[in-house]
Amino acid sequence: MKPNKIKSTLLKPHKSKLLTVLISGLLLTPSVNAEITLGLFAGKSFVDNGDLNLKQGSTNLDFKDVSWEDNSFKSPIFYGARIGYWFKESPNWGVSVDFSHLKNYLIDSKTAAVSGVNNNVPVNGSQVINTTALKDFNMSHGLNTLTFNGQYRWFPTGQRDNTLLGRLQPYTGLGAGFSIPHVEATVNDIKTYEYQWGAGPVVNGMLGFNYDIYSFISGFAEYKLTYASVEANLKGGGTINTETVNHQLIVGLSAHFDI
Repeated sequence: MKPNKIKSTLLKPHKSKLLTVLISGLLLTPSVNAEITLGLFAGKSFVDNGDLNLKQGSTNLDFKDVSWEDNSFKSPIFYGARIGYWFKESPNWGVSVDFSHLKNYLIDSKTAAVSGVNNNVPVNGSQVINTTALKDFNMSHGLNTLTFNGQYRWFPTGQRDNTLLGRLQPYTGLGAGFSIPHVEATVNDIKTYEYQWGAGPVVNGMLGFNYDIYSFISGFAEYKLTYASVEANLKGGGTINTETVNHQLIVGLSAHFDI
């Protein structure tokens, strides 16, 4: 038998086996399903200083660089909930709806730079906030936010499995929505105490990781940054306008289901 013919005869079985392995690998690749997640979380929020404007009747005041407290662990605590959906065709990509019960308390006993008109009296200088027409302003039952987010996650091992890294999915996301603050304000002895829908736009970003604990239960830890612009209406007329930036460190549990 000629050498070339012998070589061809020896290669044919190997080519056949290689083709079989490739086809089998394709056929045995596990199918990826769409996924729904349901999560609950809590944590600690930090609120940056910011400006505030008060308008009511003969009062129009600008407060510069006011301070806030978050009281994240005092009742009602800071908490949130999230429902997410990860796509079947692109399992790295998903969308979610996020509700956060943030809390902002104006530190009204502090001195701030104040300018404008306070009950027809011109003001321009430093003044303790609660010595003006604004006696207090809180959103203790929530600077509640509702956002709609796009998310992306990574699979460090290329797949989701029961190995140490296979259980881990780092993720990030961006979203926008609106606020539903519970406005608690006293202006010239007139109290406002109510929820207000759509009080202003909200934008947030998140960075965290999810870790599969057991079966369909996961734990997650996350840093989230939320910007909220609030225009609150007051009883007796007028508005309070403020912009807040909240930094949140959160932990939570989630359940995930293939569909």
